[in-house]
Formats: sequence, C-alpha cells, structure tokens
Amino acid sequence: MNAHMKKVSKIKRLTALSVLIAILAPTLVTATVILTYQYNVNSSYATPYLFLSTGENYNTANTLGLIYAQTQTFTFGGSSFTYIPSGTVDVNVSDGAYSEYLLNVLAVYNISSGLKGPVNAYINATSIPAGVTVYISTAPLIFNGKTVTGGNLITLTSASPESNAIPITTSSTTIPVLYIGFEISSSTSAPATVPTSFTLSVQFSVQ
Repeated sequence: MNAHMKKVSKIKRLTALSVLIAILAPTLVTATVILTYQYNVNSSYATPYLFLSTGENYNTANTLGLIYAQTQTFTFGGSSFTYIPSGTVDVNVSDGAYSEYLLNVLAVYNISSGLKGPVNAYINATSIPAGVTVYISTAPLIFNGKTVTGGNLITLTSASPESNAIPITTSSTTIPVLYIGFEISSSTSAPATVPTSFTLSVQFSVQ
C-alpha cells in the first residue's frame, strides 16, 4: 500500500471513530466517580417487645375448660415470657349458664423501655356476635356484681367492634399495659348460646 492509500485509510478510520463517538455520546455517564455496593438482606425472628399474652386469670379459666390459647415462649433479659402468636383463642360457654365473665384472661405487654415515640394499640373484634362483649382496660378488670369496671374501660360489641387508638405509655416485664376479658350473656330467659367465632385483632403502632 502506497503512502497515499495509507493516509486515506487512516482518515477513513478516524472518520468512522468520530462517527461512533458522536452516536454514543448521549448515553455516556458523565459522573467522575461511580461506586456500587451490594448487600445480602436476611430475615429471622426478632424479640416481640409488644405482644398479646395470657392474663392472670387464664390458668383458672383454662382449668375449667372455658378458654384455651396456643402459646409460645421466648427469653429476654434472662427472663422467660409467654405470648400468643396469630392463631385461635377458644372461649367456651359453661353449659346452662345465663352469662359468663372471663376477666383478665388475656393481657398485652410492652417489655421495651427504649421506645421513644408514641405507642398505640388498636384492638378490633371482626364479626363479633350479639351477646358477646370484649373488655379492654389499662387496669385489672373487676366485676362488682352488676357491671365490669376498669381503668379507661373500652368495650367492643357487635354495635361497636373497633377501638380507637389506645395509648401505651408504660413498659414492664411483669405488669401488663392492657387487660382483656370476655362476657357472653343471654338477652332472653334462656341460657347463653355458644356464639359463632369472631376475629380479635391486636395491632401496634410505633412512631
């Protein structure tokens, strides 16, 4: 190849390169530093600092065959805790009874003292039947012979099955922040009937 042809060939290559760069220029990244990081995200069980558990009267009611909940345990700070995972709580009616009160059979605990923002609980009773009342209180539920009393008492019924936000302002590994009980009553002269099942949901909001 003579000198003239070599020169033309170089010009053609340069022209082709110039065209290629002109076409690719709009898609080039203009940043001077590009850093890429990659992480593996693993999932495992964490300590349930806010949880539903059995209450102080659960064992008595359970011995009488009036309530049953499948429970699990975990250890925190050297102590063992019992909690009720999502599932079923069986509440039975004593045969022939006109009314039945199962007070302080369930409880909500907050064992974390490090939560800085507001903590609220929402407890709802979906499809709760007539004749059934769920009691929620910030103090132990008490029956005075006529009615149930408690601290900041909340009642869930078929007419009002949802609670508003319930502030949780304290924490303790031994004292519940909420006490929960059930009433099954008959509105007629006949004994109370076994109600159909309903769903009790407990939700926590931490800000």
